[in-house]
Amino acid sequence: MSTARSAPPSERGYRLLLRTVRFLLHVLTRRTQVGDLPAHGAVIVVGNHLSVADAFVLTAAVARHRRRIRMLGTAGLFRAPVLGPLLRAVGYVPVDRRSADPAAALAPALAALQDGQCVGLYPEGAITRHPDHWPARGKTGVVRLALDSGAPVVPLAQWGTHQFVGQEGTRWKALLSPLTRPRVDVRLGAALDLRALLGLERAADASAAQLRAGADLVMGALVAELEVLRGEPAPPHAGRAPNPDPAGQ
Repeated sequence: MSTARSAPPSERGYRLLLRTVRFLLHVLTRRTQVGDLPAHGAVIVVGNHLSVADAFVLTAAVARHRRRIRMLGTAGLFRAPVLGPLLRAVGYVPVDRRSADPAAALAPALAALQDGQCVGLYPEGAITRHPDHWPARGKTGVVRLALDSGAPVVPLAQWGTHQFVGQEGTRWKALLSPLTRPRVDVRLGAALDLRALLGLERAADASAAQLRAGADLVMGALVAELEVLRGEPAPPHAGRAPNPDPAGQ
């Protein structure tokens, strides 16, 4: 499979982003982190999506293991006059979700993995709307990437970002007082080899049912780590039910 090359992040842009993120998280939160990440080679880090602040937490968590994260972002963001060049400079990878060809949409992310990089994404595709903040059903893009690249998938559960930046930024007031710094916990789980688990080596050879089974495996591992962070069992539908419609329809 030929893939579109993904432009590497600029050194200056990435370092500026990382320093800014680390400073803001240090000032605004109390953080804990456990778990490990492969030191070298391609790896896909998947997180549960609680808040617009999640990408900052994931970036900082991966940097603790001396890895750079290449986050996937909706292609439309890259067409914005100021935001687009900034996202490219810090290494975000565009994904065109409108594409009828999943392989073409994921080509830049696959190219980054084939270069031995660390790619981050949220399998849910959107912030969870579950009333208790459990993950929604994951999409199959992560399975396609894992099969075509052979990269392991590492679940990264996070808990707490929704306490200071809500789904629509409604809790920004909590940031104004250093005395109300919320606790943000991060837990990395064991790496998943989806090629071995599914008995496949190419996404093109997978049926829709196999892709769905792989996505459920990823979300199951993510939910299991989140259960540890939260200290409570997840409901049976966590990671398997679609995100509720915000309009209630």
